[in-house]
Amino acid sequence: MTIPFYNRIKDILTSYDLEELLIILSTCSLFLPFPCFLSVLACLLIYILYKIKLKNLIQQFPKSKYVFIGFSINALTCIIFKNYLGLLCLLGMCSIFIFILFYQMKITPRLLQLLLNICCIASIFCFFYSLLEYYRIIHSLNYSFFNFVIFDEPNYRVNATFFNANYYGMIIEFIVLICIYQLMICKNKKQKTFYLLTIICNFIALYFSGCRSAWPTFVIAIPVMFFINRQKKIFSITIAVELCVILALICFPHIFPRLDSLGLYLDGRFDIWKVAIQGILQNPILGYGPLAYLLIFPSFHGPATQHAHSVYLDPILSFGIIVYILLFIYLWNDIKNIYLMYKRRINLPLCALIIGCILAVLIHGIADYTIFWVQTAPLFFIIFSSFHMHSNELQKNTNYED
Repeated sequence: MTIPFYNRIKDILTSYDLEELLIILSTCSLFLPFPCFLSVLACLLIYILYKIKLKNLIQQFPKSKYVFIGFSINALTCIIFKNYLGLLCLLGMCSIFIFILFYQMKITPRLLQLLLNICCIASIFCFFYSLLEYYRIIHSLNYSFFNFVIFDEPNYRVNATFFNANYYGMIIEFIVLICIYQLMICKNKKQKTFYLLTIICNFIALYFSGCRSAWPTFVIAIPVMFFINRQKKIFSITIAVELCVILALICFPHIFPRLDSLGLYLDGRFDIWKVAIQGILQNPILGYGPLAYLLIFPSFHGPATQHAHSVYLDPILSFGIIVYILLFIYLWNDIKNIYLMYKRRINLPLCALIIGCILAVLIHGIADYTIFWVQTAPLFFIIFSSFHMHSNELQKNTNYED
């Protein structure tokens, strides 16, 4: 706070090496329109493949080869079914995965703290942008700004720089959980005030986005985070506050955005899910490649949309059981390490943040597939993969237990 902005930038440029600066730049670009992030990602990928080599990344993270095998199998599947858009998505997924492996090599507590603060600060800019966006929408429809009207039509809902209101909703989920994590670890009153204000700003932006699926995430993930961090008093207060909010919503349902159209929303989702299940049963082993629903819905006379709107159905429909198993083999060791963090009390606040974000994906993913996007997925994996900065401690504990 006492250092001028330009001095802070200078401090960052001089105290981090080139590869850390590339990660910082990539994280900043996540909050710009997605072509900006893709451009930065492409440049970073060239650097990684030229300077570090893919072979060295795989040697450092041996189980990553299962993911690359899965990508290869799914690429062949895309070619077989002429799913060329899915093939392009696979290229993007592979690029993001290489970026995350690179990130895992470089992550440190100091770098993580900077990245999370960048996310919080960037979210404030997105908040102000969303207010301008909402004003433009309301003004074009001849409503007053203070009517707080939220529309069902996607074109009339704010998305800031995230292409779609539901993608913005998931970004807000991660930002709020990051702020909860920061409140757990910081002791400075000014910093606590900043994170509280960031939460409030993001809640307001979430309301204007009209994203309904994000709200249940907070009801579960926030108390779970306090429980994991062994803050029993705050856990109890959080539960009490949430019960009061739920009671208020029952008494005054009109205050919740787009609640009146929830029945139609669910009916539409059920129709999509039926088609997805039919597609899975037709080809469960290999799937059809990314954006499989877009490929198959005409055959089953289903609703036209891009994906199956379910984190539980779309991955199986797109990647099949074989790729699912390969991905599970890769992730199993990560899951064990996160459990070990909790069991051994290694950085409990970070453990709480990681589990909170996993819950966000699983809860929001019941009725949507917002994790499948070029901005939401990298931010999730930046948080999820941050446990690698404790690799030495986790390895010692594993050896001890063995």
